[in-house]
Amino acid sequence: MLLTEEQISEIESMAELFFDIADIAVNIEVNPMDLREEINSGQGVAFAAYNRGWFKGEIPLRKSIAQAAANGSNPAQNMLLELRTKAQISNL
Repeated sequence: MLLTEEQISEIESMAELFFDIADIAVNIEVNPMDLREEINSGQGVAFAAYNRGWFKGEIPLRKSIAQAAANGSNPAQNMLLELRTKAQISNL
């Protein structure tokens, strides 16, 4: 998929705010199925931009959850435990 620098930047910006791939595609005026296919392929510029943006949004969000948990928030503590369990590598 050939994308302009502007489109790549917009993918990253919108992914940072957790927009759906279909919404991003409409905004940058590309076929939603093509964009979804490239992002799901695990390679290419759209995949890289989407993941960069996603992590730019996800990292501060998780830091906020961790801070709230450290300050005694039970819901935040539960969320952090769920994140830890989800990310934990199981022993096979």
